[in-house]
Amino acid sequence: MSFTAVVRVTGSAGRFEEFRERVRWLLVRDPDAEPYTEHHAGNRLEYRFELAKGLPFPTFVAASAEFPELRVEAEWNKDGAKGGAVIESGRLVDKWNGEKSAA
Repeated sequence: MSFTAVVRVTGSAGRFEEFRERVRWLLVRDPDAEPYTEHHAGNRLEYRFELAKGLPFPTFVAASAEFPELRVEAEWNKDGAKGGAVIESGRLVDKWNGEKSAA
């Protein structure tokens, strides 16, 4: 069974370090959290997961609520079934199954 996910954070790059620290703090306290890697580009922060249980949405929702100027976009692939979601200001603002349509 293959379950992978990528979470991209975009917005005010000056807030990425604080966001990273908050996510780390929340994940350390989550008994179900699974290993991940962090990646940085100039205009985004990215988390990559290979999962057995599921994506830690509560962590990213909570961090997003504290950093409303940042956009959190998750995309996943579970055994070939793709989906995604967008979180802003601690709220789910978009969700899709299958390929994301170009808007």
